Amino acid sequence: MTKRERILKAATRLFAEYSYDAVGIREIANEADVNSAMISYYYGGKGGLHKEVFSRFVELVLDVSREQLGKAANSHELCDAMGRAFLTCARRNREVFMVGLRSLNRDLEWLREEQERIQRETEEYVTRFLVRTGHKEKMPHTRRLIFGAVMGMLFSDYLLGGGANINDDELLKEYAETIIRILQHGLPSLAE
Repeated sequence: MTKRERILKAATRLFAEYSYDAVGIREIANEADVNSAMISYYYGGKGGLHKEVFSRFVELVLDVSREQLGKAANSHELCDAMGRAFLTCARRNREVFMVGLRSLNRDLEWLREEQERIQRETEEYVTRFLVRTGHKEKMPHTRRLIFGAVMGMLFSDYLLGGGANINDDELLKEYAETIIRILQHGLPSLAE
C-alpha cells in the first residue's frame, strides 16, 4: 500500500470512528505511519482528505443508484433490489458510508456542490426509470424527493443507531426486510 493510500485509509477510519472535527492531522499521520507533511503533499490538508472520502461515497451511491434504477422492471422490484444493493455496498464500505452520511449535513460550499450532483444525477436516473416503466409522478417533485427518502430510511440505522442492525448479520436480514416492505408499500403510491 502506498503512503497516499495509507493516509486515505487512516483518515477514513478515524473520521468514521470519531468524526471529521474530532480528528487532527497528527492522529491521521500517526495512524498512517507517515510524516504529517505527507498529508498536505498528497491531499492539501485535512479538508482535502475529507473531499476525497466524500467523493468515494458519492461514486458508490451513484453507481448503486444508476445500476438499480437502470434495470428494475417495476417499483416493487426496485425497492427490493435497491435496498439490498445499498445495504450490501454500505457494509462493504462501512467507514466511507459513515463519513459520507455524516457529511451530508455539513454546510460547506464544496459539499453543497457534491450534494447537488447527487440530487441531479439520481433525479435523472429516477426520471429514466419512470419513463422506461411507464410510470408518472402523482405529486410534483416526487423524483427529487424519492432519493432522499430512500437514503434516509435505509441509513437511519447508521445515523441514529450507530449501525447496530446493518453491522449485525442476523439483524441485517430483518432490518432489510422491514425497510424494503415500507418502501414497497410507500414508494409505488407516489407514481402511477
